[in-house]
Amino acid sequence: MGVKGDKEERWILEIQKGDKEAFERLFTTYYFDLTRFVWRYVKSNAIAEELVQEVFANIWQDRAQWHPTSSLKLYLYQSVKNQALDYLRHQEVRKKYDPKWMAAKDNPTLDYRDPRRKKQVQEAIRREIEALPPRSKMTYKLHRYDGLTYSEIAEVMDVSVKTVESQMTRTLKRLRKRLSHLLPFLVVAFFSV
Repeated sequence: MGVKGDKEERWILEIQKGDKEAFERLFTTYYFDLTRFVWRYVKSNAIAEELVQEVFANIWQDRAQWHPTSSLKLYLYQSVKNQALDYLRHQEVRKKYDPKWMAAKDNPTLDYRDPRRKKQVQEAIRREIEALPPRSKMTYKLHRYDGLTYSEIAEVMDVSVKTVESQMTRTLKRLRKRLSHLLPFLVVAFFSV
């Protein structure tokens, strides 16, 4: 384990006290390199960005108790690596224990107007929304369910409107990608109503 320097120790203390500027410096210092590192595991820029952002969101959320025992850089790399490995394990479990769904994804042959299919589609959408990282999920729900504008969401979450816009763009891109196999069901359901 590396030894933390005085500079790192001060940085950690500032973040623990809720210093947003210190947190933003930490984020901008390491974000690009960590995202590139995670990409090696997940082979997707969007997912790598999301996983790294989730690690930083967790640090900020638990900042009062946050105290890395190794060097800050080592701690961050280990954290994002663990996040990537958890993500990959989750994907394997989905493939292993949901073979019918995976088969339906590749060969959608069921009746589109079947009420059970409609319920399955709705449940799949709900699961994907619930699987979003906490900040993405909150942004999405505040906008789609509560009807808040981006500027209202920015105020509620204490971030910039730009941050909300990019969060929603990433969230919608993720949902489109993960739910793309449902498109035939959604289109037929829409036009058969």
